[in-house]
Amino acid sequence: MATRYWVVSLPVQNSASSLWTRLQQSISKRAFDTPIYRFNIPNLRVGTLDSPLALSDDLLKSNSFIEGVSHKIRRQIEELERVSGVVSSSLTVDGVSVDSYLTR
Repeated sequence: MATRYWVVSLPVQNSASSLWTRLQQSISKRAFDTPIYRFNIPNLRVGTLDSPLALSDDLLKSNSFIEGVSHKIRRQIEELERVSGVVSSSLTVDGVSVDSYLTR
C-alpha cells in the first residue's frame, strides 16, 4: 500500500519553533508513530494590498496545477507497480527512495 502524505501550512502567531513544538506534541498524543517533517519556507514580504491579492490568485492557479501533477505522478507510480510487479519501496527518484525524496 502506498504511503499517504499531507502537506500543511499553518499561520505563525508567536514563533515558528513554538508552533512546531506544539504541533509535534499534539500529533504524538493522537498518533505516536506518525513521523512529521518540517519544510522551512521564507517569510514573504509584500508592500501593498494589491500584491497579496495578486499572489492569492496566482496561488489558486498554482495549487490546481500542482494537485493535478501530483495525482498524475501517483497514478503513474501505481501503474508502474501494477505492470512490473515492483513494490514502491524499490522505486527511486534520482537514486533516492520515493519516501526520502518527498520528506527531505
